[in-house]
Amino acid sequence: MKSNPVVKDVSEYVFNLFKEKLSADYVYHNYTHTFETVKACKKLSSTYNLTSRDYEILMLAAWFHDTGYVETYNDHEQASVGIMKSYLQGNYSDDDIAEIESLILATKHGAKADGSLQEIIQDADYINVGADNFNHRADLLRIEWERILQKKYTEMEWAQVQLQFLIKTTFKTEEAIAKYNEQREVNIRKQHQKIAKLMDKEKKAELPNEKPKKEGRGIETLYRSVYDYHINLTSIADNKANIMISINTIIISLVITLFGTGFTFSTGDEVGSIRFVFPMAFLLLTSLLAVVFAILSARPNVTSKDKYELSKKDSSILFFGNFAQLQIREFVDQIKLLKAQKEELYDNMSVDIYHLGSVLVKKYRFLTWSYNIFMFGMIACAIGFIIIMIFSY
Repeated sequence: MKSNPVVKDVSEYVFNLFKEKLSADYVYHNYTHTFETVKACKKLSSTYNLTSRDYEILMLAAWFHDTGYVETYNDHEQASVGIMKSYLQGNYSDDDIAEIESLILATKHGAKADGSLQEIIQDADYINVGADNFNHRADLLRIEWERILQKKYTEMEWAQVQLQFLIKTTFKTEEAIAKYNEQREVNIRKQHQKIAKLMDKEKKAELPNEKPKKEGRGIETLYRSVYDYHINLTSIADNKANIMISINTIIISLVITLFGTGFTFSTGDEVGSIRFVFPMAFLLLTSLLAVVFAILSARPNVTSKDKYELSKKDSSILFFGNFAQLQIREFVDQIKLLKAQKEELYDNMSVDIYHLGSVLVKKYRFLTWSYNIFMFGMIACAIGFIIIMIFSY
């Protein structure tokens, strides 16, 4: 009975249906919820002496009960019935399909159960009220309602909705009451305590003379993060420049050494002796250019002004190219002024960050030219060698 091939085929059909047609916004009513409902139906029905036919009908209803969400959110049970009928029509009698339909419609919230099978599927569908992860699943439902139904709740409103749901949703089968009702009661108490805490929090928020929230820490974290980011980018740029300088100076040294010793790659006639000179000379030239741009990127660049002008809005006392022009007493006095004026301090930090970014832009522009020239030189040299080898042999 538990390895029924029809039920297995339906489970695969429902899985593929959800995978292909169900929106990712359905974070609660998805395949996971359907699978958990089917598992719960198996557990709860184990204490009943169900016939193979009743068990199969129950499993089919459990698999199809939420498939209507691929078409509509409201009245999805009726859409689920339509999907079930289109799949099972012709393979089951009208009486069997009608009973599966009644089981699917019984999962509608507030519907009254008529018979053991409807009680089982209702308890299985709401098994989360008796689970220790109730709040986790409830949070997923809240997200789903916000994204699909545009229903937004405050923390207090949502806590009250869930408390009402826990109180009104009761288990009907003996097995569900025995296994899950104790945890349901625990969840009710926890939800009630949560509401009490939220009410205390709201009362405290309404008290007068409440200290304003401090925003300085968040702003300081922002500036610290931006400074760290600029420092890391500068370090990366310098490392890349050092790599280019090292590689290309080695190439330049090798090429100059080879030609300085009279090595011509050939022992034939004069034309053959110089056939590799042109690509090697081109490689030498591009490597030299790449080194120049890499050095320009890594070269220190200090702002040189006649005098740092404190009144300028595009100047910052924090930039070393500026404060190096001041006497130590002047610098200390300016820092004291900044400490007393928070907005002015933040403005100076912003200007400093802007100048650091300008330096980074120049560094990476030179690095881009260096890497592009190096790549072009290597490709052109390789193509030159290939052409010479082809025409030579």
